[in-house]
Amino acid sequence: MKTGMMLIVMAIAAMAPECVWAQDYSGQWLGTITESQNRCKDLGKAEPGDYKLTIVHKDNEILIMENVVQRPYKGVINPKQPRNVHVQGAYSVDGGYVTEMIDIVFESDTKGTGDSVWSWSDGYYQCGGRFKFELTFIRE
Repeated sequence: MKTGMMLIVMAIAAMAPECVWAQDYSGQWLGTITESQNRCKDLGKAEPGDYKLTIVHKDNEILIMENVVQRPYKGVINPKQPRNVHVQGAYSVDGGYVTEMIDIVFESDTKGTGDSVWSWSDGYYQCGGRFKFELTFIRE
């Protein structure tokens, strides 16, 4: 009977790997912008290069913060697709507000890729951009 039950559990795990994969993304990560489009001439958003990030992951909630400017991006992880993370943030800069939506796919416990769409507006003028990036885990 134990063998039969074990086979059923293994079969379910094989059919639904996303549901049984549990990962804690908390720690320090290196984000490398690989592609960037910026339609805001003076904003300097998403310049190509490396950025250190801190990720705090607890239960279904996730918080991502760039280490230098300390702007939080918050999101909720869908337990049915825990590798796919969506976060968003908003902050004021240069007399206006930036709103940003970020999608990340964690390919393993140490690697991920993502893309961002953002816009800036002061209430009269609006511009924006997008970028793609890679994530590499640095340390806990």
